[in-house]
Amino acid sequence: MSVEAGLDWVAGDQIGLAPTATQWQHYEKATIASYNGITGALTLTAPLKYYHFGAATTTATNYQGLDMRGEVILLTRNIVI
Repeated sequence: MSVEAGLDWVAGDQIGLAPTATQWQHYEKATIASYNGITGALTLTAPLKYYHFGAATTTATNYQGLDMRGEVILLTRNIVI
């Protein structure tokens, strides 16, 4: 799987993946096995159970303004503002 390059993610971090289909319950948590900060290649410690759609660029022009790409969030660390 690929995410944005240049993140400070490391092995052992936990991520959350939003559902990208009509089944709202297809969200998942996963643990990072490795992350390549140059390419954005991400390897997980276990396979995902559900399909998660992602594209390199927005899909808004194809779906009347709706961006169909799923969110991937980092769950391991907190940010204080």
